[in-house]
Amino acid sequence: MDGTCFDVPDSRANAAAYSRPSNGSRPAPYPQVRMVALGECGTRSLAGAVFDSFAVGERTLGRRLLAHFAPGMLVTADRGFPSFTLWRDAQATGAELLWRVSDSFALPVNERLSDGTYLSHLKGRRRGERLTVRVVEYTVTTTHTRADGEEEQTSELFCLITTLLEPETAPALELAELYACRWTSETIYRHIKIEQRGGRTATLRSNSPAMVEQELWAMLCVYQALRELVCDAAREHGFPPDHISFKQVLNAAPRSVGTAFSPRTTPPQNP
Repeated sequence: MDGTCFDVPDSRANAAAYSRPSNGSRPAPYPQVRMVALGECGTRSLAGAVFDSFAVGERTLGRRLLAHFAPGMLVTADRGFPSFTLWRDAQATGAELLWRVSDSFALPVNERLSDGTYLSHLKGRRRGERLTVRVVEYTVTTTHTRADGEEEQTSELFCLITTLLEPETAPALELAELYACRWTSETIYRHIKIEQRGGRTATLRSNSPAMVEQELWAMLCVYQALRELVCDAAREHGFPPDHISFKQVLNAAPRSVGTAFSPRTTPPQNP
């Protein structure tokens, strides 16, 4: 689960419906729509999406996505999403959760586990309202080769909370590797916003909120259709979907559609 924003034309109707980000001194030139989507890390398909004005936060939009959560899923999310109520309601869907938390989260150590992770709890507003979570903390060390030797760099501390409480069935290293797959969302949004839409600076074309909504759903439908083509090709040839270039599929699809619906094709006759 992750979010992104789209610029929309600065029409009177759009300006009334959608707010603008600000750098502190002046607002941005275009109003923006915020979208939060649930994407599959393996196929890079979309399981669901919601959108609203930039002023509507990711947590609020994330709550609207809960209808797409289901048992058997492991849902990852970045540190902008966790709150007690959203975690509680997301957990109630039956999906397993693996979310990063910010430094502002107080996570007392309730029990140290065998793999170095620990059990903690999220505290609700009501007295005695608690939810047990398992905490996974780690850093990532990378090695860079330089002319004068190798240099190691260590990342900031990653702090994850999860509903998977047993180290034996959900090892900490595996959870850290799975959380890294969350960056698939950045790839999905790059495909939609840059390769499909036409570039980093391209805005949507619609001058009214109703048409903005229609345009966004159309973009997502096209993206999903292309993902179906990718998955079909991957299944036919027996390799992972991420080994197929989305950009090449995007360029090839219009030729396929043009052939399938050529005006030279004789339509079937009714019996």
